[in-house]
Amino acid sequence: MINTTKIAKNNLKQNKSKSILIIITIILSTLMLSSIGIYIVNAGAYQKENTIKYSGNYQGILANVDEKQADILSNHADVELTGEMNGVGVEKLEDDSNISLAYMNEDALKLNSFEFVKGKLPTKENEIVLDSGALKALGYKNKDLGERIKISYNDYKNDKKIEKEFIISGILKTSEISEAGKYYYAIISESYMRNTRNMSQEDFNIYVKFNDKSNLSIEQIKEKLDKIANDIGLDTINTAVNENYINALKPDMETIMGGVFVGLVIVLSSILVIYNIFYISIVTKVQEFGKLRAIGATKKQIKNIVFKEGFILAGISIPIGIILGYVLANIIIKSFMNIDAKSSQLPVILLVAVISFISVVLSLLKPMKVASKVSIVDAVRYSGNKISNKNKRKGYKNINLNRLSHANLERNKKRTYMTLASLILSGTIFITVSTALESFDAEKMAREHFPYDIEVRLSGYEMNSDKNPKNNLNILQMDNPLSKDFFNQIKNIEGIKRIESARSVKIGMEDYDVEFKYDLLQSINENDVKSLSKNLIDGKINLERLQTGDEIVITHVDTAKEMGVKAGDKIRLTLYDGDKKIKKEFKVQAIAMGVPSFGIGKDFIDRTLKYDSTSSLGIYTKEGKYQEVKDSIKKIAKSNGFLETDFIDSRIESNKATISFIKIMGYTLTGIIGVIGFMNLVNTMITSIVTRKKELGMLQAIGLTNKQLVKMLNSEAISYTSGMMIGSILFGGILGYIAVMVLKKTGLSYATYSLPIVPILLMIVCILIAQFITTYLIGRSFNKESLIDRVRYSE
Repeated sequence: MINTTKIAKNNLKQNKSKSILIIITIILSTLMLSSIGIYIVNAGAYQKENTIKYSGNYQGILANVDEKQADILSNHADVELTGEMNGVGVEKLEDDSNISLAYMNEDALKLNSFEFVKGKLPTKENEIVLDSGALKALGYKNKDLGERIKISYNDYKNDKKIEKEFIISGILKTSEISEAGKYYYAIISESYMRNTRNMSQEDFNIYVKFNDKSNLSIEQIKEKLDKIANDIGLDTINTAVNENYINALKPDMETIMGGVFVGLVIVLSSILVIYNIFYISIVTKVQEFGKLRAIGATKKQIKNIVFKEGFILAGISIPIGIILGYVLANIIIKSFMNIDAKSSQLPVILLVAVISFISVVLSLLKPMKVASKVSIVDAVRYSGNKISNKNKRKGYKNINLNRLSHANLERNKKRTYMTLASLILSGTIFITVSTALESFDAEKMAREHFPYDIEVRLSGYEMNSDKNPKNNLNILQMDNPLSKDFFNQIKNIEGIKRIESARSVKIGMEDYDVEFKYDLLQSINENDVKSLSKNLIDGKINLERLQTGDEIVITHVDTAKEMGVKAGDKIRLTLYDGDKKIKKEFKVQAIAMGVPSFGIGKDFIDRTLKYDSTSSLGIYTKEGKYQEVKDSIKKIAKSNGFLETDFIDSRIESNKATISFIKIMGYTLTGIIGVIGFMNLVNTMITSIVTRKKELGMLQAIGLTNKQLVKMLNSEAISYTSGMMIGSILFGGILGYIAVMVLKKTGLSYATYSLPIVPILLMIVCILIAQFITTYLIGRSFNKESLIDRVRYSE
């Protein structure tokens, strides 16, 4: 009885070089698949955790809810949790820190992801909870539970300054966003709220989580919120969906599709290499399979032998690849990306194991079929070379090393072409990816959306706050921090070349059934027109007509869809000029992708509005004066909490870090694919030596030196390398150009095409070095066997 398992094991021991190459190939492909899969899962979990951390895990919010409506809402059949929040006042400190005092119940804390460092919610009238940032800002950094503090806050209702002593009952963790914005929280007790407020006039914000556990869409949640609002007698204008949280629950399809594409490339590369190695191994063991057929082995048993060889190698390689991939992914995620997300990685590991095993099985299908078709007659006739169908064989009167190496390549054209195809595929992928990566320029990337050197802009304002009406954009612009006085102050700074200003106006869309009733109308200049024209959806942009104020551009596609309008339609908007409202009709000139939602000429805004609507100042500096101007602007802007600054060097450095990380990931990936492809060349070279052992031994017997043998092997390898270079540069250059054009059309207009000369030269050098080392080691191993044994060798 033929033991197929034993034969498979013996074959692997006999052909150690083949086994090692396949193991390396499977390990590398599994490593990449598992690390990519784990990265995608962890990145998704991190995004979700981060969103919950900063945006809360409530599905929607109802604003301006009175106490009676809040009681009805808490018992609503569709609602699981209701978090109640009532703003009381705010303390503004000299360092521009703001401490917001509010009542919040336990569910509100839970739904807004507040985290206690220690302590508990206040129950007594004189108890309070603060976050650690608020304590630090108030100068009570070392205060602990049970200790007394004083807070002086402006009451929202009567705008009076109230000073009150509280006892600390709990301390909350301060979020990074609160730290950056210097906006902190102090939570008062329900009894303090009731004893200091007229509850019949108080309005609550209610954070809602539904009983329905299914993944509801934003539209479905909005419908539910509106239904609940109607049930409790609240206008639906007061409902809003927590879009950040809802979107975070959905998988990031761009990342997933990118991972799937890369995974497919890796799988196809490894399938091609494993198939090639097995195929070459089988066609060189025709006599062995013929002998097995002669002693009674069936076609099925021959297939089983080949399958078990692959199965054993996969069983060794896949676990090692998964372990290395797990380690690599976690090093990248935790060390380089500072991501610490809790996610289940077992499903990814199991999926990768299945995919890797399937790729090995697919690689074996053709070799199994070829092996099973070997007959006894074929085995007897087999000489190790393909028999030409032609009657005449081309020969040479004189022979040299180049002709010997060329003859070997011609001997088995299919093997030569398959090896060459694998190498060209790896080289093409490398050059294509390199072209795309080298098309990124950190400064051009920054200048795409930031044409000036320094920007000072309004920030921290609100659109329609009942609690903080003074913070609403239109009211803030009545005493605009970016007024002409501010403009004149910075204009005189030494080193400023010119200043560009932009306008922003709060607008209302009361006549339309849209989710957000308030948005921004922003001034558009020639640069904006160029940018928007690249992302035009409908119509055509004409700046002259925009300056008249009769026409408008909608720069947010979803807003146009919500409003149900297209280019040529007329829309009616409310412009907020300080405490005044201006109703105006506009013709939609065009619809394009951009931010914010509406654009018009600056001349129209300046003519129409009484108050200064300047929202940003773009500053261009003289050569060599950038740092001086930057330091001066920083000092001036720091004096107002509604101003923030942005600098070109910060953007460039941020872009450089992003590009560097992308390049590391991209070149690592393509490098591993290149190594997988190189395994094919190594296998071909080893097989070439083994199948010609007797022939080469005879050549050495008649005078071929060891040096000439290595030179001949190098000549063969250079033939592969040359073919790879020509094919890779040709196909990689074309695909690289296409890749850059696709990047430009998908919004990365700063991408510029250039052939990546340095990466290509590095690739050539690495391949040549690896090739010479490989041929040297193969030749050295070959020469360890005695000449007599080589001449006597017969498969």
